[in-house]
Amino acid sequence: MLDLPKIPPRKKEKIVITRAWENTEDPTHLPYVAKFNYEDENCRFEMCLTAQEADIYQNAKTEYEKAKRAHPDPMMHRHFKAQKFLSLHEHFGEQIRKFYSFREMDIQALDRVVEYCQLQIQYVPVALRAYQNDPFTGELPEHLGYDYLVSIREEEGQYEEALYLAKLAREEGWKGDWEYRVQRLREILWGAGGGAPA
Repeated sequence: MLDLPKIPPRKKEKIVITRAWENTEDPTHLPYVAKFNYEDENCRFEMCLTAQEADIYQNAKTEYEKAKRAHPDPMMHRHFKAQKFLSLHEHFGEQIRKFYSFREMDIQALDRVVEYCQLQIQYVPVALRAYQNDPFTGELPEHLGYDYLVSIREEEGQYEEALYLAKLAREEGWKGDWEYRVQRLREILWGAGGGAPA
């Protein structure tokens, strides 16, 4: 089960995302070329990036710098700054969709879906702040990482983890039918002998 912080944190948290192969001694299995760092008054967040992810973030950062020079409007600056951070959130979502479409043809595709779902979920502290700071975002969108991983864990019969993730998505405010999914998962667990639905 994922070990995720509660949002919002009570004090400044340091969140370090450790990814597969990060600590291996075999240099052929070290796909990380950069470290992403985010810090505000409540959170310090670190995550190693692959070359592709580093490229995506660098391109978004360049767009933000161009927008700061081209647009005098501070709201546009805030929007492009938010988009800089959301570039990785969106990339993880694209990878989830891509690998999910391959799951019937490639036996390892579902493992990659789970990996990207977990990355997108672990990236939530940054994504939430970016959406909240974007003046053009009214509400949070759907979160593919939560959506797909809850469904996958439910299909695998891992109802407790599915319920935990659905509750987190609901608490954080991501768009979706989270209340219904939480209730249904509680009923499944209650029917399986897990006690009364909480």
